[in-house]
Amino acid sequence: MRSFLRLLLIAVLLGPSPIWAGESRVNLWPLFFRSQTGEVERLEVAGPIFYRYRNGREASFSFRPFFSWVDRRASGEKDLYFLSPLGHYHEEKTYRRFRFVPFFSYDWEVGERKGQEKSHTYFPIFWGRTAEGEGYGGIFPLYGTLKDRFGYDEIRFVLWPLYSTAVVDGDRSTNVLWPIFNYSRGPTLSGIKVWPLFGYRAKKGTFRRSFILWPIFLRETRYEEGRPAFTKRMVWPLFVREDTPSYQRRIYLWPFFQHVWSRDGRFVQWDFPWPFVQWQRGEERKGFRLWPLFGFRKKPGYESNFVLWPLFQGEHLRRGPEEEVSGRFLLLSSYRKIVRRGREREKFVRVWPLFVHYRRSEADESLFYFPALLPFYDEGLERNLGPLLRLLEIYRFSDGRRYVCLLWGLYRYEVEAQTKIHELAFLFSYKHSSSGREVKLLHGLLGLRWSSKGLGFQLFWFLRLGPSV
Repeated sequence: MRSFLRLLLIAVLLGPSPIWAGESRVNLWPLFFRSQTGEVERLEVAGPIFYRYRNGREASFSFRPFFSWVDRRASGEKDLYFLSPLGHYHEEKTYRRFRFVPFFSYDWEVGERKGQEKSHTYFPIFWGRTAEGEGYGGIFPLYGTLKDRFGYDEIRFVLWPLYSTAVVDGDRSTNVLWPIFNYSRGPTLSGIKVWPLFGYRAKKGTFRRSFILWPIFLRETRYEEGRPAFTKRMVWPLFVREDTPSYQRRIYLWPFFQHVWSRDGRFVQWDFPWPFVQWQRGEERKGFRLWPLFGFRKKPGYESNFVLWPLFQGEHLRRGPEEEVSGRFLLLSSYRKIVRRGREREKFVRVWPLFVHYRRSEADESLFYFPALLPFYDEGLERNLGPLLRLLEIYRFSDGRRYVCLLWGLYRYEVEAQTKIHELAFLFSYKHSSSGREVKLLHGLLGLRWSSKGLGFQLFWFLRLGPSV
């Protein structure tokens, strides 16, 4: 048997590739499969382990389950997904990003923007350069400096959390044994904290916060245009009071009993107790919840509901002429449909762990696969691991192509232009096209074809008798 397979492989690879209606095709499943029609090329080696795909918009290569490389020719972007979901390299015209969570992170600019802001992280080592050319770096948690990161002009630390400072717009905040001791001073900032005993922090014209025996006694005021826009007083867990120019909130025995109402009397909400019972009423919104049995919320452009949570949750979102209806079943199964001006644009269904079905109605494209063992969508996982877990795949493309793949290619049914092909590995194939029909055994050891031109035969892969189809 092994000698026969070697002979078959040599005969197919060294001999002329079968041409069907402009298609070059070789099927030696599970060792090797290649198909090329026009600008579409597919190559599989060792079943789904090695995979290459190319068309006019995208070229990709996968060595599963380790990595996948994608060249998105239409957008000029490139991606490498490795050891998904941990590793990802992304490339654009002037920007590069390299991640391997949690060990390193690297961002840099190229081309016209080369020399601008850069950051590198190879945990625990990091370094970088700001847009102005200032360098920084360190080894976490021993010592380090960061500049223009995380919303601060500068961050320094020594033996974190023993000592650290953060500066923004001249305001400096110093931490010793974070989060226990803090001292803040600057043009607009002042504060001191000995957590959890007491603390005070204020930023001129922005906020004022204080606490005693955190989290029991808390006070907070936020300002807009020099006036209080939000005040909060809390004696936890007995009482919480929040006031704004538009609404008021009272919470008793946090978080169980809550009362919220608008100052103009157009909205009121009661929770008694949260999260089990909630009642809302307003000029443009209403809602009721008896968790986990059922509940709903409605406001302009948005509706949500649930029944026997987490059995079913649904949402309906309106954005101008477009509507999106989505639902979730037992958390891991989901449904989404997008409609624009009354016509369906997209539809997605995941019934975990059974199947996934996705359809783009405007482009007349769809995919279906079974089973769907991955509980969420991640492109790296879908490319590197997804095909190894699927027994059945069905694809439909806008140009009329259709692919059905069962048991990683043991059986294939494909439609290309005017040609239909059935294949059972290299054992049997049947092709039906506008020019005729053809049956082959063992990839051409024996073949029979017939058309309007007459009857033809194929023997021992190379010898052809009679007219060609």
